[in-house]
Amino acid sequence: MYKAIDPKGYGLTKAKVTSLMKNYESFFAPLVGQAISLLELGVHNGASLRFWRDYFENATIVGLDCNPVRIDDSTGMIHVYQGYQQDINLLDRIAREQAPDGFDVIIDDCSHIGRYARISFWHLFQNHLKPGGFYAIEDWRTGYVRSWPDGRHYKPKSRLEYPLHERMLSGLSAYLSRQFPNFPSLAKIPTFLVSSKIPSHTHGMVGFAKELLDGCALEERAIPRTGTGRYLDYGISYIHISSGLIIILKSRDRDAFEINTILSKDGRFTSLAQKLISEEDGPILL
Repeated sequence: MYKAIDPKGYGLTKAKVTSLMKNYESFFAPLVGQAISLLELGVHNGASLRFWRDYFENATIVGLDCNPVRIDDSTGMIHVYQGYQQDINLLDRIAREQAPDGFDVIIDDCSHIGRYARISFWHLFQNHLKPGGFYAIEDWRTGYVRSWPDGRHYKPKSRLEYPLHERMLSGLSAYLSRQFPNFPSLAKIPTFLVSSKIPSHTHGMVGFAKELLDGCALEERAIPRTGTGRYLDYGISYIHISSGLIIILKSRDRDAFEINTILSKDGRFTSLAQKLISEEDGPILL
């Protein structure tokens, strides 16, 4: 059942109305009319909870905020808790009381601090979000804000911050491209001479967003460590990233799981571990 989002009249901020609500429409419209459970972290005065109550007419709407929030709700659909998003014991209690089978939608509009956001994300995503459920993270660009507690002003790396050999090869490649435009292969830089790390802004929420990209790309891969490690299914099926909003779709196939593995001293899988993984999803090399 398709239902357009009309957020006017709820007291939502202009930024939320213009840049977020319309973006939600394409993802959440198929859930309209269903008996879903929605959790929002950070609800301010409760305006968004009232909106979600009216949009998802058969839903259980749950909010969490560090400040007391009082909402006039005669329907009994809205439930509000006071506390912090990084309090996993509280998150467990909320899920146990309001969504024992898991939430269909979780929205983080809370602290916008990377460390806290990732604690609540990984705990809720792995333990209390249904397979096929949506996890939305708003205002992740605070990682670029100099005045934010864990943000930093974005500063592109200057040419001098790249390795000398890479700068020289880059210049040589550009020169050869100009001199021999009909032979582009002459300008190709040998892969073993190219730096494997690309400079990137990783502060605060921006760094957390890029961690989610790792989780999506790695799928069922272990992060190498010395000694013992874990073969981990992150459960991230899809990520949508737009200005100010990230939406993560949890895999519909299965919940995240772990398989004990043994890693060799150089961080690679032993032959036994490789065999176990190959039986699951084909051979991989890290």
